[in-house]
Amino acid sequence: MVWMGISANGVIKPWFVQHRAKINYYIHKILKPFLKDDYCRLYPSGDAVFHQDSTPSHASSVTQKFLTDQQVQFPRPQQRMPNSPDSAPCDYFLWEHLKNKLNKRRLSTLRKAIREDVKKILQEMILRALKPWLKHCRQIYYAEGRYIEKHRRICVITFGN
Repeated sequence: MVWMGISANGVIKPWFVQHRAKINYYIHKILKPFLKDDYCRLYPSGDAVFHQDSTPSHASSVTQKFLTDQQVQFPRPQQRMPNSPDSAPCDYFLWEHLKNKLNKRRLSTLRKAIREDVKKILQEMILRALKPWLKHCRQIYYAEGRYIEKHRRICVITFGN
């Protein structure tokens, strides 16, 4: 599994998560290094809202307490959109973009290919992908949480401001 995201200030580097990782793994091996490195690099003043999906490790009270203790702003589970993959830019842009790039390459290793392709994502592409985000959220709200797109993908994380 890959954990990564996009923001208006850039791409969050991919972290490769071991199969069946638990909440403590998520906090210590993903969130702590992310907050130390990417979060500080992309938002040095800490003026971002950290948006995650509703997977158990993201929605857990332990994770929420950790983020609160780190003074990271984030929507609580009850403030998030219903479980619709259409609401997150990772779903409607990032994963599709990477899948298209990876399908066109001969892969020596998947991890290496993902790391290389993530570095090639242009900031202009990210900004174009983030632009319809509020529109998607409104459409999902009026569709009462039902899917607004025909496809289904799983988003590990989205990071936006």
